[in-house]
Amino acid sequence: MQDEQWMRGWAENHERFSADIDRGIAALAGAIARLRRRRDSRDASVRGRLGLG
Repeated sequence: MQDEQWMRGWAENHERFSADIDRGIAALAGAIARLRRRRDSRDASVRGRLGLG
């Protein structure tokens, strides 16, 4: 009986749970992309100052 109740709860909330995971992964990917852009722009400015451009 408990298994059946758990499965019904899972089936009812699975779509919302999946959407939460998708949003979390997208937020994490965006944060990583922002860090990479910032690192790349900082590295480019250092290379430019050194004349390695």
